[in-house]
Amino acid sequence: MKVLLSYDGSECSDRAAKFVMTTLRRQTPDLRLDVIHVDMPMLDRVVATLGEETVARLHRENADLVLKDLRAKLKRAQLPFNEVVATGPIAKKIGEYAEKGRYDMIVMGSHGRSAAGNLFLGSVATRVLAECKVPVLIVR
Repeated sequence: MKVLLSYDGSECSDRAAKFVMTTLRRQTPDLRLDVIHVDMPMLDRVVATLGEETVARLHRENADLVLKDLRAKLKRAQLPFNEVVATGPIAKKIGEYAEKGRYDMIVMGSHGRSAAGNLFLGSVATRVLAECKVPVLIVR
């Protein structure tokens, strides 16, 4: 089974990672795991001021910082994985990558807010569910 774990370093995504390393791994002996981290793009005027190379470096550094602990946990669990780092609208990038990569499932964490809460705060998980054709497992 080919699984894409969406990871942003939050407690919610930590719970999703733990689910993959324990429950999903036990139930899926042929688990192939990729981890995706998506950074929001910087404003055009910030990119113009800093330059594209600097902005790209900042995105890489941020991804390294966010993924550092997860890498260590997955290695300790002896669970092989690949990393994907992208920049752009988070839900859209996750969905596009999952569909192009022909994943069997996306696993992601969620705060578990109500629908009314999502109206005001928004939810990446809600948008991925709405926009993506790949099955999504939400861990709360």
